[in-house]
Amino acid sequence: MKLAALIISVFLSYQVDLANVKIDPEIVIRHDKEDADYIALGKQFPSVCKVDQGGDGTLVAPRWVLTAAHVAEGMYRRKGSDIRIHFEGQKEGYEIDKIFVHPEFVPMQGADIALIQLKKEVKGIDPVDFYNKKDEAGKEIVIVGHGDFKKGNGGEWVRDGKKRAATNIIDKTSQGKIIFDFDEPDKGTEFEGTAGRGDSGGPAFILNKDKRFIAGVSSAGMPGKNGPGTYGAVEHYIRVSHYFDWIKKTMKKPLAKNALSENSLPRNRPRPGGNPVIRRSGGPLPGLGLMLMEENGKIRIGGKADPMVPEAFRQVMFKPPSFIKSFNGKTYSSLEDFKKDFAAIKKGNSFKIEFEIQGELKSYEGQKM
Repeated sequence: MKLAALIISVFLSYQVDLANVKIDPEIVIRHDKEDADYIALGKQFPSVCKVDQGGDGTLVAPRWVLTAAHVAEGMYRRKGSDIRIHFEGQKEGYEIDKIFVHPEFVPMQGADIALIQLKKEVKGIDPVDFYNKKDEAGKEIVIVGHGDFKKGNGGEWVRDGKKRAATNIIDKTSQGKIIFDFDEPDKGTEFEGTAGRGDSGGPAFILNKDKRFIAGVSSAGMPGKNGPGTYGAVEHYIRVSHYFDWIKKTMKKPLAKNALSENSLPRNRPRPGGNPVIRRSGGPLPGLGLMLMEENGKIRIGGKADPMVPEAFRQVMFKPPSFIKSFNGKTYSSLEDFKKDFAAIKKGNSFKIEFEIQGELKSYEGQKM
């Protein structure tokens, strides 16, 4: 299933620097279990919704959906294409009124959480409540998403848009994250699974009797022993309890000035610590799908933060440090200059791009999405 973001990096510690993390997960299942079991489990969570071409979210009030900030920003940038929220069993998608991204969100670094206010209430589906206790470590969770899926021992990703759910155990928590890994069958839960490509923004639920509480939001992670979404993969979900006060405050008094607007994107901010200086892209670049940041005169690739990534390099492992070396033969020191030239290419037209990944040059020809 697609849970929250593709994972390709090495964490220096559990106090992870998200600049080293690849975004864009889906749900991955045990190799010795039937996919139908994970699909059946997913049907038990009607509150989990799909964002047009963007990821997942969870209904937390009749007009409110909780998701990842990088998913929300991507939605806002594509609002002209009538982006909607979809719940299974309902024909009509829900229009978006406002999008609220956490004010401390910086791509690949933290606070990857957002709220979406819908124009009308969702009928026939019960919202879930928030898990606001600080005792998540050691508890079993259910993760849900519509993203691509595969089995934990490897193989090709399957993209079918079906909702799947899997279980896991929270291994650790940090100030703003819950952390768990994908164990092999002899160590994991009965329906062990992890996030995969396209599940960004999807939930991690803690169950208490017949109630579901959202404890985490799919954000980022790192690959397993056989690549992304394989046994040993580690997931970092945003910890809802840490951001509970912001969530309640925003929902209680949703001020228009706090919602995303053309004036609020991009928000250029220095990286915490001051070195190196990274300028935000404000979300994945439309038509390219990659999260880009300007870093000391180079254009750094933060990860696959959007499903709208050209097929030619959708599976590229952007292990940090990764940069754009050239575009149609031209080199760049300015992200804005690159974005201007890329925007000039018409949708569907081909282009040639060269990446520098851990010092190695890789060249691809893609088609603008």
